[in-house]
Amino acid sequence: MTHISILLTFLYLTIAILLLVLCLATSWKRWIKLVMILVVTTSYFVANYTFEDMLGWPTPRMLPEKFIIVSAVIEEPNPAKGIDGAIYLWISPLDTQRPGTVPRGYKLPYLKDNHSEISESQRRSRQGIRQVAVIEGGGGGSGGSWLKMNTEKKVKLKISDAPAARMPEK
Repeated sequence: MTHISILLTFLYLTIAILLLVLCLATSWKRWIKLVMILVVTTSYFVANYTFEDMLGWPTPRMLPEKFIIVSAVIEEPNPAKGIDGAIYLWISPLDTQRPGTVPRGYKLPYLKDNHSEISESQRRSRQGIRQVAVIEGGGGGSGGSWLKMNTEKKVKLKISDAPAARMPEK
């Protein structure tokens, strides 16, 4: 837990205590007090969930359906040390509206097939060949993908060379 998240928790605790004092010291209707309590409680969980993304850690959320692999780190499982293993990807989503957007970090559960695919793609990337990945089976996130997590199922990647960029006609 970082100092920022401890500070955030302390600030929300302070607001909750002030709300408790306000609810006990006033003669407002009960439904107004309940609404205020629900708003403060809900805002704590929403803010905590939102700030998690701003801390810079890779997200466990679902990958986009198609993306460019910028970089990857593979942590192999080690049962003796209690390490489950994970694949960390730094990717740039490809969508028709905004190609080549800002990269984002993702964390995937370890899969041997993905390990070999990503290792090969890293080798080809070092040769200067951009790599494009697609989620097999159409399990990628779109629309409300920010709610979908990668932890509930294993994601299988299909990685290939990016098509050569064409120059616009004159």
